[in-house]
Amino acid sequence: MPSYLDISVPLAPDMLTWSSHEPVSFERSEGTSAGARVRVTAIGLGTHTGTHVDSPYHFSVGDRTVDQLSLGTLIGPARVHDFRGITEIDAAALSAAGVGDVPRVLLKTDNSRWVRTGPMPPRWAHLTADAARYLVNHAVILVGVDGLTVDAPDSSQAHLELLRAGIIIVETLDLSAVAAGDYDLICLPLRIAGGDGAPARAVLRR
Repeated sequence: MPSYLDISVPLAPDMLTWSSHEPVSFERSEGTSAGARVRVTAIGLGTHTGTHVDSPYHFSVGDRTVDQLSLGTLIGPARVHDFRGITEIDAAALSAAGVGDVPRVLLKTDNSRWVRTGPMPPRWAHLTADAARYLVNHAVILVGVDGLTVDAPDSSQAHLELLRAGIIIVETLDLSAVAAGDYDLICLPLRIAGGDGAPARAVLRR
């Protein structure tokens, strides 16, 4: 039997989100149906809450919305690279680690220590613009990170470089219990019609 690792961050009202985004809310109601006690929960959240997928439409650099993304991109061989101890992941760091041999790249960094619980530090591990161009030039089709964004603070360059090239971004992964190496990735965002992004369940299969 294959072994699976859930690398998704659980959705919860007290989870870490951007201060500018809608906070997560749960509103539970109870009733009865055919004599049984029934619970239903209404959920409020943004499309980029928790583990989520960015589509090119997110930064207006393409027309593909999240419901149009190929399953062939979201599912398949992936490699987890360990970049703990590095804040600015640049092209030289990617090259030294041999990134690009596998088309789906997941970056494990020090972000995994706080991505579930916070607090978010003022400087977090991120991709530089030349790192994003390196990934484009090495025919990567998906990049996953364990922070809330691939970008440095006050920058959108990595997002723009990747999404403009059609590379799909998965953010807010929890890779804290994942060793570097090769896996199969299964990442399924909610199929939101016309969505700029969507929360996703992401798992790795050994």
